Amino acid sequence: MRNRVIQFHPLLLLLLIGSYFLGMFIELISFFVIITIHELGHFIAARYYKWNITRLMIWPFGGVMETDDFYNRPSKEEFVVTIAGPLQHIWIFIVLGIMYFIQVQHVLLDQLLIINTIILFFNLIPVLPLDGGRMVFILLTKVTAFHRAVVWMSISSITIIGVINVILWLMQWTSIHLTFLSIFLLLDNWLLWRNKHIILLKHLLARYFISDIEQTNIAVLRAASNTPLSELVKHFKKEYYHYIYLDHSSKPLPEDACLHAMFTRNEPFLTVASIQAREA
Repeated sequence: MRNRVIQFHPLLLLLLIGSYFLGMFIELISFFVIITIHELGHFIAARYYKWNITRLMIWPFGGVMETDDFYNRPSKEEFVVTIAGPLQHIWIFIVLGIMYFIQVQHVLLDQLLIINTIILFFNLIPVLPLDGGRMVFILLTKVTAFHRAVVWMSISSITIIGVINVILWLMQWTSIHLTFLSIFLLLDNWLLWRNKHIILLKHLLARYFISDIEQTNIAVLRAASNTPLSELVKHFKKEYYHYIYLDHSSKPLPEDACLHAMFTRNEPFLTVASIQAREA
């Protein structure tokens, strides 16, 4: 049997039942509706670009679209898929505004308006894996190396989460929900920082094996002859094709030769001088 891509966590049903008896059903169902629409925005955009989506999981307090394509696709695609979630909140505001204009009154509309606003602004906080953080990351990859962007975003996200929690604690705006959400975001960014080399390798693999990646932008790198290949690739920028000039050498080493040595020959610790000598 084929597994469903869009899935709802079993705990969601239990919480919906429990919220009915606790008098919180409207709040939870409003949250569920807004989160589902938001995540479907990401999902439809990713499907349009033929991304490989493992699953779209709707949790009781959020949603996650699981895919390995985010760091390996063109920035334009990544931006569209990212912004597609927040854009759903705009038409929700419009629909709710029309309902209020024609004087339709119901407590559900009020809850949808409040939760739609909260989720929109929360997702625009510039921390990963929130949409705001993803958009900042995409911009970072335009001005700095991919590996450095991953490091900067993971560290800055952890810092921002910590600062926000301190501010909320000082203002006495604390709750179990916010605590668990903060722990999740901190853990996600800690794992991102810890696995930064693996993420870089996946990105480089996509560059090497996907032949239709655009290489119209040229970047020139200068490196010492004894620089290991594993260190050199940390300076590669996304959507740029690199030529590497060694000490006192007028002939550049192309990016393809470096990636060939790393993945086909499995020689990540080979020096760039050795690679150039082989290419000569």
